[in-house]
Amino acid sequence: MVNPVMVEATRGRLPESHHRGRAAIVDSLGHIIRSWGDIQAPVFGRSSLKLIQAIPLIESGAADAFHLTPEEIALSCASHLGEEMHVHLLEGWLKKLGKDERILECGIHRPLYMLSSKKVPSVYENPSVLHNQCSGKHLGILTTVLHRNEHPEGYLLKEHPAQKRIEQVLSEMMSIDISHTPHGTDGCGIPAFAVPLYNIALAMARLSDPSHLHYPRQKAIQRILAAVEAYPELIAGTDAFDTKVIKLTQGHVICKGGAGGVQVGIIPSLGLGIALKIDDGNIKAAEIAFLAILRSLGCLDEDIYEKLEPRLSILTHKNKTVGFLQPTNFTTLLPETGTH
Repeated sequence: MVNPVMVEATRGRLPESHHRGRAAIVDSLGHIIRSWGDIQAPVFGRSSLKLIQAIPLIESGAADAFHLTPEEIALSCASHLGEEMHVHLLEGWLKKLGKDERILECGIHRPLYMLSSKKVPSVYENPSVLHNQCSGKHLGILTTVLHRNEHPEGYLLKEHPAQKRIEQVLSEMMSIDISHTPHGTDGCGIPAFAVPLYNIALAMARLSDPSHLHYPRQKAIQRILAAVEAYPELIAGTDAFDTKVIKLTQGHVICKGGAGGVQVGIIPSLGLGIALKIDDGNIKAAEIAFLAILRSLGCLDEDIYEKLEPRLSILTHKNKTVGFLQPTNFTTLLPETGTH
């Protein structure tokens, strides 16, 4: 199956490059509401799965044992920009655990807010592990490890009990035994699993409508989504795509991007989950295609759609617009629907 062109870059009046992709919209019973391209081919979900990876933090009782706030729970799901608000919360969380940042094994990179055109990097900036976009997820994992009196060393390893818990939750939410799926290593060091895009969309649908899950999981999911909806700036950061979508839709849409051109969405009012993957890994193309899908579902009015920049200008070095990165009409193609 050839995946459709979802986004194209134009220069002048001519298309310059194309971004093909695939996407699925699924309900919590597994019915495919709409799909584009090959949704059975495996993809790495990457950071788009962080809301699921946070479930053991709640279900284990660790969040309550260490009196975590909704802000800290939201941060456990984040790919944050390393802004002051994120680092400050992480420092307070470490104090609750009686630990310092040396316990984190996610590595150090420059804060992502430095990559924004609106931010000027400082030569005096001294990044730490707390600036790592995945540090909140890692601290959530470690909180559960400490609560269960497990050894924190090697918590990244696939064999560690912490990763086995996450593996089990992912398998249950996706209805696939990921212990037997191909796997690699994510940028922050934890195991990354390759699963069909359909199963990622199914997991998002079950976050959107957890009514068919056991009661403790329903409560855990409700708590996670409430935290993210209340503190959208913590899931990403100032001017970040996921934060803007959650804010502008007032939580009607909760979304999470992942590296490699993956974008997922949760629409609780419709009980639907969305998963999208751009073949060449272009993150901006994934965001633009995702907005086109939301628009086709009626989840965005035109004012909000435009505020979310559904097409990006291609500029010269003198900031003159010479083209656009914009969606194609893929959402108007004949629908591919059916029951999995």
